[in-house]
Amino acid sequence: MGASTTSGHSPSDVQGNPKLYRKLLFYGGAIVLVILSIAWMTWGRSLLGKYGIAFNGGPTAILFIIVYLTLSLKEVRADEIAGAFCYGKALLRLHSGLHFVPFGLMQIAKKTRTVQEFQCPGEPERVFKGDDKDELPEGMVRSIRAVTRAPKGKEKGILDTQMTLSVNFVVQYVITDIFDYIANFGSKEEIERQLRDVGEVKVVEDITQNTPAGFIKELPVINAKLAGQVKERFENSGIKIISVRLVSPDISHEVSAELANVPKARAKAAQAAITAGGEKTKRTKEGEGTAAAELALLTAQATGRKAMKEALGVTGEAIMAGEAVRGLSDKTDVLVVGAESGMRDVMGLVKGAQSALEAGKGVRP
Repeated sequence: MGASTTSGHSPSDVQGNPKLYRKLLFYGGAIVLVILSIAWMTWGRSLLGKYGIAFNGGPTAILFIIVYLTLSLKEVRADEIAGAFCYGKALLRLHSGLHFVPFGLMQIAKKTRTVQEFQCPGEPERVFKGDDKDELPEGMVRSIRAVTRAPKGKEKGILDTQMTLSVNFVVQYVITDIFDYIANFGSKEEIERQLRDVGEVKVVEDITQNTPAGFIKELPVINAKLAGQVKERFENSGIKIISVRLVSPDISHEVSAELANVPKARAKAAQAAITAGGEKTKRTKEGEGTAAAELALLTAQATGRKAMKEALGVTGEAIMAGEAVRGLSDKTDVLVVGAESGMRDVMGLVKGAQSALEAGKGVRP
């Protein structure tokens, strides 16, 4: 149909032949008029009367016209794109509506003009996850795989490593010209095959130039470049590329599972830090409270001892000796239980304290 594809260039536009289309329309109309004339001339006349057969040619000719028009009238819906052909030769692009396509002289081809979408290399359930050495199951397609580069310099993240990624991308397109579409593709399957070939080359190139972390980070830029190159490649091919976008790469189930545990581990670490901080604060506060209580007790004791010293007129050593004796007296039961001499020891200490007090009075008024 006049279409040609040169390596490195977009496919050429297919030109129709409106002149031949009008000529064939005239021939189709002439066929209808001839049959209609035959019907008029033979109406009410028995064409086979001389053979003793009553046959009226008029109604039969009208029936022929009805059948011919039924086969020749074609509808193009609003959601379709269509074109008229003459045994493979492009004639005219047809708009939506009812068209006379003379039977036997022309043919019509129609395709949907609605947006089509598919995923390369295939829908997730049709992508084979096994090794490339394994036999491909029927109805499945190979995944697009590529190895990332090794990390450099400051690339120390979890995904800054060399590994094999499996990727896929989604394409949306619409058929814009029936002649170019048929000349360059002819089928939906051929469109998908060519889009996969073109897109895969670009995607694999980008993967090999990045680490997994870099590839994910640069995904918006890579998507824009991929869409631009695919649109340029399929320009004037009969289809218009609406969008091309990569889906986040598959980094294997094992790695994904480990990455999924990272937030959990971080949450546990944060929880442990908070708990430790809380315990530290608690102990600090408790220590401060205990110290404050001890300080208050010591302050009160010092105040009391000072008052006692001034009231009794004794030395500080005498006051401390008396406190020691009182402390031992509070534990008399322990001493008694330990030995019979315990009480005697306590009493001796008491007397010693009394002597000290009396001596203190004599020495320091």
